Formats: sequence, C-alpha cells, structure tokens
Amino acid sequence: MWSLPVTLRIYTMMITRDQLASWADTPESKANFPHLISRLIRATTAKDTKVDIPWGSATYIGGWDGIVDSKEKTRYVPKGISLWELGTDWDPKKKADADYEKRTKDPRGYTPQDATFVFVTPRTWTGKDTWVKRRKEEKKWKDVIVYDGISLAQWLDEAPAVSRWFASQGYAGVCSTEGIITADERWKEWSCLEQLQLQPGCVLAGRDVARVELIKLLEGDPSIIEVRASTKGEAIAFILATMKASAPELSDRFFSTTLIIDQEDRFRSVSSSAQHALNLIVQFESTDPLGVATKNGHHVLVPLGADDVFSQESITLPAVDKNALIEALEASGLSRSKASTLTKESGHDITILKKLLGFPSYGATWIKTQPIREIVPALLLGRWDESYPGDIELLEKLSGMSYAKYREALAKWLYLPESPLKKIGETWRLTSPLDLWRSMSAHLVDRDFQLLEECFILAYHSGNPVLESQIDLPDYISKKRTYSGWVREGLVQSLILISIPQVGVSIRDPQSWVDRIVGGLLSNASGATWVSIDRELPLIAEASPQVFLQSVSRSLSHRPPEIMDMFKEKPGLLNPVASHTGLLWALEELAWMPLYFKNACLLLHKLATLDPGGRLSNRPLNSLTEIFKAWHYQTLAPYAERVKVLKEMLPRNVDVSWKLLKSLLPSFSSGTAWLTHRMRWRMFWEATDLCYTNREWFDMCSEAVGMLISLCDGDETRFSDLIKAAPDCTPRDRERILKWAQETLGNIEHKKGQAWHTLRRILNHHKQYPDAEWALNGDELSPFEQLYIQLQPEDVLVRNVWLFNEDHRTQMIDPATAIPFEVDGYEEIVGQVATRRKTAVVELLRDLGLERVLELRGEVKYPSCLGEALAKVIEDEQDLQCVWQCLEDDTPYIAFAHGFISQKLRCEEFSWMQALVQELLEKGYSDKAVANALVEVRLGQELWNYIDFLGEGVQREYWLRMRPYFNGLTDEEIIICISKLLQYRRFSSAVEVARCHLTPIPSDMLIDVLRRWATEESQEPQSPVGYEIEGIFEELNKRTDIDEGTYCELETLYLSLLTQARTQVGVPHLEAELASNPESFVQLLKWLYPPKNKDRQRKEQEGLSVEQRQNAAERSYLMLEAWKKIPGMLEDGTIDETELRDWIKSARALASECDRLEVADMHIGQLLAKHPEDSPYWPERKIFQVIEDINTEDLKEGYSVGMLKKGGMTTRGAFDGGDIERERAEYFGALASEHMCDYPNVAEVFQRLQDEYGLRANSHDEVAERDRLDA
Repeated sequence: MWSLPVTLRIYTMMITRDQLASWADTPESKANFPHLISRLIRATTAKDTKVDIPWGSATYIGGWDGIVDSKEKTRYVPKGISLWELGTDWDPKKKADADYEKRTKDPRGYTPQDATFVFVTPRTWTGKDTWVKRRKEEKKWKDVIVYDGISLAQWLDEAPAVSRWFASQGYAGVCSTEGIITADERWKEWSCLEQLQLQPGCVLAGRDVARVELIKLLEGDPSIIEVRASTKGEAIAFILATMKASAPELSDRFFSTTLIIDQEDRFRSVSSSAQHALNLIVQFESTDPLGVATKNGHHVLVPLGADDVFSQESITLPAVDKNALIEALEASGLSRSKASTLTKESGHDITILKKLLGFPSYGATWIKTQPIREIVPALLLGRWDESYPGDIELLEKLSGMSYAKYREALAKWLYLPESPLKKIGETWRLTSPLDLWRSMSAHLVDRDFQLLEECFILAYHSGNPVLESQIDLPDYISKKRTYSGWVREGLVQSLILISIPQVGVSIRDPQSWVDRIVGGLLSNASGATWVSIDRELPLIAEASPQVFLQSVSRSLSHRPPEIMDMFKEKPGLLNPVASHTGLLWALEELAWMPLYFKNACLLLHKLATLDPGGRLSNRPLNSLTEIFKAWHYQTLAPYAERVKVLKEMLPRNVDVSWKLLKSLLPSFSSGTAWLTHRMRWRMFWEATDLCYTNREWFDMCSEAVGMLISLCDGDETRFSDLIKAAPDCTPRDRERILKWAQETLGNIEHKKGQAWHTLRRILNHHKQYPDAEWALNGDELSPFEQLYIQLQPEDVLVRNVWLFNEDHRTQMIDPATAIPFEVDGYEEIVGQVATRRKTAVVELLRDLGLERVLELRGEVKYPSCLGEALAKVIEDEQDLQCVWQCLEDDTPYIAFAHGFISQKLRCEEFSWMQALVQELLEKGYSDKAVANALVEVRLGQELWNYIDFLGEGVQREYWLRMRPYFNGLTDEEIIICISKLLQYRRFSSAVEVARCHLTPIPSDMLIDVLRRWATEESQEPQSPVGYEIEGIFEELNKRTDIDEGTYCELETLYLSLLTQARTQVGVPHLEAELASNPESFVQLLKWLYPPKNKDRQRKEQEGLSVEQRQNAAERSYLMLEAWKKIPGMLEDGTIDETELRDWIKSARALASECDRLEVADMHIGQLLAKHPEDSPYWPERKIFQVIEDINTEDLKEGYSVGMLKKGGMTTRGAFDGGDIERERAEYFGALASEHMCDYPNVAEVFQRLQDEYGLRANSHDEVAERDRLDA
C-alpha cells in the first residue's frame, strides 16, 4: 500500500482510521465532514478543478453532497464529473445503499453513464471492495468509488496542510505538538482577541496593488515570493488576509494547501515529500532550501521585516490607508470614533494598533537590544523639519551633538521592526507618540525635562521670528520662520503626554509642571503673542486646560483685551485673513469635557459679544451653536449641565443669547451640523460616540422656548422670531408660544408690523401647500389667523408699503384668500398681487396724499411696482403733472416713472405718448425728462423717426437711456440701433447687442464695435463682456471679407482676453503671422527683453515712455505664451522640415543681430515643446533632429520648460500623493530610453523631465503622508 515516507510523518500530523471513526461519533462531524472532503479535494487536484461541496448548516439542503469537475485524474479524484455522497452513519453500507439507489433513480440533472458516483465515510468499511465490485457490474454509472476511514487516513497523509488543519480542530482527541501550523490557525491567532475579530481589510487597507500582485504570483508558476512589511508578522498577516478576502474558490484552495513552517529541517522534509503543490510560508533565516522547494512544485512565501536583507525583489507594502483602515476597524466591531482615534494614535502601524487594542505583546525588541537613550532627544521633540534652522538648533541642544552626527545615529532606528520613528522627506516624527512615551517614560531623567522646558521657551517666547532672508517678501506670501510649525506642535505634544496620567512619567505632579510652563507663555501675553500661537492653541489648551482658560479669561477682562488682536483681519492673497481659528478650536475641544464645559462656553459667549465680525465663517457664536445644537450637540456634558450653562449665559449679553437660543429651534437651525474640534490625546480614553434621542432634542427645544420667552422683554423683533418658530415646534411648545403671544400682544409696540408679516408668510405657506407633510391643518392654523387679524397694523404705511418691498408673489396675497398653489394658477396669483398693490395705493393716497406717495419712490425696494400701481389709480391732470416731474429723476428712482409710463402704455396708443411729449416740451421739461418718457415705448422705426424730429438734445438723452433689448426688430432696425449706440458711445451695449444678432451685421460694423470698445472712452460703465467679445471674434473668423492686417490688429487689442485659459477662440492670425515672419517674433523679444549692451538698450528705448515699454512687454509675454502654431506645421499636423529650419535659421540670425540669441533659443525651445502629444505624428522626429543640430543649452532648457508647462495645473485628493507626477516621470523615462541612441540630447532633456517629475512626486507623497498621519 502507498504511504508517505517516515520523515514526513515525523513533521505532519498522522491521522489514524480509529481517530476518524471516533470523530464520526461526535455531533459536529455531520456538518464538518463535507468541509474536510472539500479541503482534501482542493489540496490534491489542479487549480482549475471545480469543487462544490457545501458544509456546515448548508449540509441540510437537499441535492448532491458534492459535485466535482476535474480536468485530470488524480489518486482520489476521477477525471470529469464526479458526484459525491458523504455519510458519518454507524452503518456505512446501509447509508451507501440508500444514497446509491436514490441517486441512481434521480441523479438531479446528471447522466449517470457520464459521471462517477463517489461515496465517502470516515468509518472503516471492510466490505467496501465487494460493494463497489457489485455496483460496477450494474453498469449504471461511468464508475463507482468508495473511500472509508482507511482511505481517508492515507489521503490526509498526502495533504499535510489539511491533515494539520484537521488536527488543529481538536477533533476526537487529535491534537498537534509540531511547530508546523496551518494558515487558518495563524490567521485566527493574528486576528482574534476575546470578542474582537479583525477583518482582513485592517491589513489590506490601501494595499490593492500589492494584493493583486500577490494573487498573480500565487496563480503563476512555483516561485519564491517575498513580501516586505514593517514586521514579518504583518507580512504574514497580509498574505493570509489577501487570500481570506479573495473569491471562495481561490481562498479555500489556498487555505487547504498552506503551511507555516518555522524550522529549516521541517521545511526540507515537507517540501521534498509532499505529493501535491503547497504554499509554504517560512519563518526561519536560511535561504538554502527555498529553491529546491520551488523545483518540487511549491510556492515559497518569505515574509520580511523592514530591516531584513533578501537578494530578490519583494512585494513591498505601502503604509495602510487611513480611511480604509478606519472602515475595516468599524467592520470589525469598533465604533467610528474609536477606530479613528486608534488609527491616528498608532501612526497607521498595524503592529502598534494591535498593541493598543490589547493583543498580547512582548514590546518592540529594540527596547532590550538598542541604546534607548539615543532616541530620548527625538522623543522629547516629538517631530521636526530639518529644513528649519530653529528645529536643528533644538535637536542639537537636546542631543548635545551636531545635527549631522545625531542624524547619523538615528538612521538605523528607521529600519528596525516596529520603528519608533518615521521620516517623510525632510520631516521626522514619532511613529506612535503615546505608545513610545509609555514605553520610555521610565528612562527619562530630570535633565531631560529641564531641556524640554528650555526648548519650549526658545520656540515660543520669541514669537517665532521670520527668517532674515524672508523679511522683504510681500505680506500676502507665507514667510518661512525660524521654527517650523511641525516642531512647535511636537513640543506641545510632549507636554500633553507628560500631563496625561496614563503615560506615567516619573516627575512629581506632571500636570503642575506643564501648567507652570504654559503659564509662563500665556500669563500676561501680548496681542502679538496670542496671534503667534494661533495654530498651536488647541494643543496648548489640551496640555494645560485650566491655565489656558484662566489666561483667556484674564485677557478678556483687560481694556482693551489683548486676545482680541487675534480677530483683526489682514490682507491675504485672495481674501482677508485673521488669526482666531485656533482660539475657537481650543475652546471647542475643551467644551467636550464636562470638567471644562462651563468655562469654555462662557468664554465663547464673551468672545461672541466682543466679536468685531469679518470674512471668516469661524465665529464664536457659530462654535456655541454647534456645541449646543439640540439634535447634534457636541459635548460629553450631560443634558442638565447644558441647560444650566445656557441659563447662566442669558443675562450676560441678551443679543448673543437670543441668537444662540434661536439657533436651537427647528425654524432657525440649518439641517447641517459641523464637527467641532476635539482634543488629540485627552479624549483617547473617553466614549465619544454620543447617542442622540428625539426626546432630548424636544426637551432642549422646550427649554430654549422658555428662555426665549423670558428674554423677549417687549421687543418687536424677538416677538416676531418666536412667532416664526412656532409652526415647527412640538404641539405643546407651539401652544405655549401662541398662548404667550396672546397674553403679551398688548405690551409690545408693533411699529414695523414684523409679527404681522411673519404670520402672513406662515399662513400663506401652509395654506398653499396643505398636503405637505410639514403643513399645519385648519384647526392648527386658527390661532395664527386670529393673531394675524389682531396684529393688522393701524399705520397705513406699515399696512401697505411692504407690497412694494417684496417680490415673492405667492407670499404677497391675502391669507384669507390663499388656496393650494398650482403652477398653472400662477397668473391668478400675479393678478391678486396687482389688485392688492392697487388697493394699497388707493389707501396711501387717501391717508397720506400724492406728495407723500411720490416720496415713497425713494424708499421702497421696487419703485417700478409703485409706479405701475399708481398709474391705475390717478387720472387727474394736476396729479399727472406731479408725476411728470418724476421724469427728471435719475437711477434708481427713475424706475418709478418708467413703471408709471409702462402701465399707461398698456392701455394707450402711441398718440398718447406723442401728446405727452408735446406737453412736456411746451412746459419746459428737460430733454432728459422727455427721453425718460420715451424709453418705455416699444422699439422700432416709427419711434426713432419720431425722435429724430425732437432735436439733438432729446435724441442724445434717449439713446443714452434706452434699454437695448432688440427682440422682434428687423435686421435693418438692429443695424440702426447699433449705429446709434456707437454714435453715442455706448460701446458695452453695442457689444452685447452685436453678440446676440451677429448674422445680419456687416463685418465693418462688427470691426468698428470691437475697435471702439477697446480704444475709446465710453459714456456708460464698461461691463464685463468677455463672452460677447469672444463670440464676435468667432463670427469674424468665419468670414472671408476681412484682411489679415485687420485680424491681427483686433487680436492685438484683445490679446489679454483672447489668451486667457478659458477662451477658446485664441489668436490664430497673430500666431500665423509669427509662424511665417521671424521678424515679428524677434520684435516681441525686443519688447520683452533688454539687450546686454547698455548703449543698444538706451537707443532702442528712445522716445518711449515707461508705460509704453511696460505695455509692449506685457503684450509680448502674452503673445509668446499663447503662441502654439509651429512654423512649417501643415493643416494635417505634419511638419515641413525645410520651412521650419529656414524660419529658425532666420529668427536666430535676427536675434543674434539684436543681442537676443539666448532668449530666442529659449522661446524657440518652448514653442517646439508645444507640438501636440496626442498627434498621430508624436513623437515628432523632425523637431528632435532640429534640437540635436542646434544643441544649445538655452534651446534644450526652453524645450524642457515648455514640456513642463504643458502639464498645466493638477488637482488631487488630500491624501493622493504624487501619482500624477509619477505617471509623467515614467512617460518621460520611456521617451528617454526610446530616443537615447538616435537623439541623445533630446533624451537628456527627457531624462531631466523624468527626474523633475520624480522629485515632485516625492514631494507630494511626503505632504500626503504627513497629512494622513495628522488627519
């Protein structure tokens, strides 16, 4: 009988037939027996074998116990389709007979003659051979096979990974004492702790590329696969997690064929004796036996730590992705906040993360093997940037040696397993500050703390001065300072960790020690000091909460408060900037803690009182709003404490308190909550996953209503605010507000009618949308209607003038007549509003008289509406004369007269206007007044003919005031209008009209419009017409009746507009001129660059003012940047090499004559770089040959700069790093390799570009990595 060599049995688990029979008696065997068979099949067949054997609870589903399709015959699995029945019954023959008869009668869709029937039992069946022989003689199946306990024991011998897995389950007394373990065991050990089980995503987060590469290698030919992580344990976890998260077929096969071996002799035995391919993960140092194992058909996986040396290229794992790790930890059962906190504190290091989670750990080995004192200076500083002189000075002070020497000592620490340090570009930081401080606090001595204090004083008490080299830079440019923000944060971080009891530093009363240091900075701090520490204030407050709160309070008690300097805005690059955000964040984070909640909120309230306002949205009141937001409060203080603090705030400043309380109510609260700042370290041990309940939300709203009622104090605006809040409150609070309103109604002087207007809007809103979920029904609206009637203003102005200040028509109708709103009924609403306005004017005239009504045109928001309404009412000649006087108004009041005339013209003929004009002229009204009457008449030839007879004065005033809306006019009329607009110098209006009516306008008129807009002073304000001008150019470029000189003239006039990035039309004619005439190119160079020879420079500048020279230089720069047409490039994208070379030769000769050859080469290089890379002719070898032939440094530098410019601006996610630049680097690297032989100088340029993009990629990577760690 076939059996494994004795050497293999020594190191794999020998499962006997008796143990299998004993296991068959256990309850779990029925559910787990299919799993065993599934693993055996996967372990001993080819990868393409299809195996469908459900196990566990799925075994109770009807159908075949197993279906296998194998492309080849193996020792235990037949070729083709085999149908499996499994049974653990005491009597295997009885079970086999029953299964055979049942499946022969009903093979469930399979043809027995084409399939093999396989019966498997873990029990010993002595009569199996006889049974098989008899069944085969029936010839009902292609073949019949039976495996019993004896067969399975032999099969398990042949599948060591499955045998070891079965042994690890502890079934029926089977146990293992060998050092070989299965992938299942190792994954369980790595991922499970009490009730917590880490999901594969925890170690796979952000490592998709490495995961795909590993799967590809495992699916390929046998090989040695190295996986490098920060530790070997993490590398093994990554391998197992990759396969755990793979498709079931792939995952099951891997775990059925994988062993982890820790000794060389055991590895040799398994790899040489196994009959089927295995995946062997090694945990010993020797590499000698690895190659032989791959020759025997096995994959060998070598896990490597950060400092392990291995001769072959490895899969190197990047740092885990922060967001993906947080999601995986959530999937593992942690709360979002806990997952975020652990991710940040661990520095995204899986080994440290597991330690923080409580997994058993013996600590980093370097604690015992390395000179710990060596990294104490790094521990104390926390983080630094070696490009800042102040950071270097601090580290030299702490280490007592030069930075170069200390940096050399630190280098080896970066590559240790579980390294305590991370280096990202020029910045260093602790991998896990909390973990490292816990591990090393016992190694610190008094001198260390003294040095830390001295470093803090150096970095903070000076205000962090700007470096001397940066002093003269403009204020809007961020200037480099002596100490980096990185190191200043690191110093305060150390103070925080010293002050936290859980760290356990050795000094007496650590918090008092930290308080003394922080107090030295903040006590009696000047305004400049407060401003200088804005960025670090949240950390400073966390280090010493009490001292910080006391210092803020003390400063606010001074007159003037020094701390309010933080709110002063200064000019920024785009918008003004202020320095108070850090102060608000510091108070927000302290408000999270019940101990500091009250004082933090009271200080924010005081700051809100003193807040001068500004452009920044970060305001003290906004911070308070988010902290107390009823449905999303952001504090651990209990409900009762929050209410108590709100009540204590009330009298301190009623206006601020009113705004805060109002924001807590649904009607005034936005549907968005903004997260407030949280402490970085002190909240690590707090449960911050708040549970928000509707009950607490409603209770807080009720408290707010009560406090608001107590603050109202007869104020009309506050009364109106409470009315506005009522509909969205709970029924109890709504009733409470309405009852209070009835009781208080008579005690408030409603001068402005604010509450009445609020009630009108509420009633209209709910009546017009009665079916909406939020709408109040008729009974609920009844108290509002009663108040509305009671509050109707007696003052005729208050009662009516609002109709000319609002334009939201659905809110302007009388609530008594409001009906459900329908879109097709909107015209009816417009009619109702017009009627209301007419009625209002009647009342106003009756009670106030015409003179006062006319005065209102300067007071209302929509005077034209007032004019329209008045026109429907007055007919008296004397009254009309008063109105005609308003025609002398200017903008914006003239809108009243225009509205009046417009309404009259709806009912009158043109003859009415002629009579009015005649009257105005006879009574001596100005030309302006006559023109103001005429501008409301419909445009057309009839009107303009009439105006021509009224004299030049009226004509001028009319054409200066008319609104150029030319819809409905004939082409001839449009051309007349544009002529008049040009005549009276309304150039912006002419441009706008021309853009809307391009087709009928002759080319010479379009040219005149463009020329005059650009060169002549207009009689109207120049409005932005970039879009319109671009449209006119597009039209002109289609026409054939314009000479090239005119095109070039116009493009020169609009060069700054046409060369903007967003403009599509460009300057094609100027480009063509430059591409055909090298003289024009050299002239641009002469305007832009002075010659080296000073005498030549003076001669060239004779007769030109500084402004003229500057304008010419600006235009030249714009043109050279916009120029993309390469000389010799034809319409089909090909290049006429002769033409290109002739042009370059002439241009270089002319440039040399005027002492500008170097800049000419630079710009020729940039132009050649503009050859489109998406062209079918790219890479263009004709251009490459030109560069090779000329081969000046200026030309190559220009080509390099041009290629860089083509890359343009890039956008990326906050943590994306330099992938964009890396792709470009690879692109240029490939070009360099491709053209190295034929065009070595061009290849050199491409190599430079590869290097440049590589540096940029690294820089972006470093920024992203730092941001990820601090996010």
